[in-house]
Amino acid sequence: MQLQPLTLNDKPMFDLYAQSEVGKHRQHTRLSSYAFAPLYIWRDHFTFYWGQLAEYLCVFAKQNDDYFMPILPIPYRVGSCGYLNVVRQAYQFMLASSRNPYIVRIENVPKEMLPFFKENGFSATLKETEYLYETEVLSRLRGNRYKSKRSAYNAFVAQHPSVTLTPYCSTDRDACFARYDTWRTDRASQSEDAVYCAMLDDSRTAHRTAITYADTLGLMGRVVRINGEISGYTFGYPLNADTFCVLFEVTDLYIKGLAQFIYREFCRELMGTYKWINAMDDSGLENLRRVKHSYHPTRLMPSYNIVSSQTVLH
Repeated sequence: MQLQPLTLNDKPMFDLYAQSEVGKHRQHTRLSSYAFAPLYIWRDHFTFYWGQLAEYLCVFAKQNDDYFMPILPIPYRVGSCGYLNVVRQAYQFMLASSRNPYIVRIENVPKEMLPFFKENGFSATLKETEYLYETEVLSRLRGNRYKSKRSAYNAFVAQHPSVTLTPYCSTDRDACFARYDTWRTDRASQSEDAVYCAMLDDSRTAHRTAITYADTLGLMGRVVRINGEISGYTFGYPLNADTFCVLFEVTDLYIKGLAQFIYREFCRELMGTYKWINAMDDSGLENLRRVKHSYHPTRLMPSYNIVSSQTVLH
């Protein structure tokens, strides 16, 4: 298999594969990784390549001398011998091309695919869990369980009558960069967790890539201004016809109700177009887990890493 570097110019090709139909076994996933943007923004940490096997697109990530697949070959199928053969070929390619075979894996496998792979010599471990919500519920925040969210939202709007939420444009770039750096400093000052602080540093480059190439990546961005100053931003992307993924959100941590405001207003814009909001995972952080559960997800979507116990390195 011949590999090519994954570049911004490859997004239309990726989208074509991600959205294409492959017979009656076509599957749709609401896991956030099955899109171009959430892969490409990590280009400063991994080198991404793509290759073709049969009618499938295989995406590989290389770190140092080792490969892994951040997603299954797309479009993916269940119960297909042909598809299983493609997965095995891709796995063998990684084994043959990597220095450390224990790094080789396929990430972000949906739960519904596990029986298929377990029956065919793969084992799985939980990678992370993503949070799925109904867009209308997040937009309206009705009922007693959302009382505190509504209260925070209403208090913020009352205190900041000049607030605006507007589409991101390239002239906002530097202000968004500065907002992230302030947010990162504030977050780090509130935590003694070295791993978390390292995650903040890693995320900085991902945010910068996303913000810089937002239009080309197909990202929808919104910025919050209070008295003309950008106090927060959020970006996301459509995963499919009914699901929108909120990629990230950054706000001034010292403005009460701002986070509730930007999240609700973004969802209001999306209501009527997308039934579901995927708010991504919680990165294993207890505070983020509590916040995401406080919005009462409709569904928790675990994703898995799989490794093969039946491959042989040639």
